[in-house]
Amino acid sequence: MTDKLAEMLTENTGRHFLDSGGAYGRHWERNQGTDFESQSEGTVEFCNRKGELDIDPTLSVYHFLKGRLEYNPQLDEQYREYAESLDLYLDMSSAEDFALSIDGKGLYGDGEPFTVNTYNGEDLLSQTLQYVYWTDEDGAHILLQIHGGCDVRGGYTDPVVFDVDDYDGMAIFDNARAVIYCDDCSKHWDTEDGCNWDSLEDYPATDERPDYPESVNPDQLTLFDDERNTPDVGVVWVDDDKGHCPHCGGVLSLAPWPS
Repeated sequence: MTDKLAEMLTENTGRHFLDSGGAYGRHWERNQGTDFESQSEGTVEFCNRKGELDIDPTLSVYHFLKGRLEYNPQLDEQYREYAESLDLYLDMSSAEDFALSIDGKGLYGDGEPFTVNTYNGEDLLSQTLQYVYWTDEDGAHILLQIHGGCDVRGGYTDPVVFDVDDYDGMAIFDNARAVIYCDDCSKHWDTEDGCNWDSLEDYPATDERPDYPESVNPDQLTLFDDERNTPDVGVVWVDDDKGHCPHCGGVLSLAPWPS
């Protein structure tokens, strides 16, 4: 599974005439030699813009897909044989035709297969995804392309078939959902759309370290969400692009939505 994702992320997707990445490299070029396993699941940078907090989150596309998909070699080979038999390119058009040819259905077995490009909506992933989604008696599947170029209009990998590895086949749609959390006091802020963080973005930003509590009592836990009861200092301290928890001063980190 991980080898297949690494293969896709380093696949040479060429130099499409719409792809303007020559000046600073395309995704597939920058990914060469990358140890994807060692990457963090997500990164988040904070900026103090004249007292207003700016949050810039990015989820690792590798870890996002690794946690949600399982490579399906049988269906993948079936797709490739289908495209070859009809002399079709390995592209989104043949992927869409294949899903229909095997009587794939839409969400929860209703309707028809459909195509998603994450560029067309809110998205936190480090690279754009494009895929055909369908369901059958074995669950949910996608024929996935990863954008390896620069300009999103060109530079996609060949489609590859994966199963969506969760109970309802919906985890693949979580590309704009994430959690900013503090390891030190367990406070967390969630987003459903990649923009609104349970009002974390409404905190003022400061370059000066606030007067945080001297210590956090690990025994002071709330009844329901296991967060430690630390005072809210009312601001987010931004230091070298790092945001610090407005409750305890711990560094804020980003994680994908649990799959």
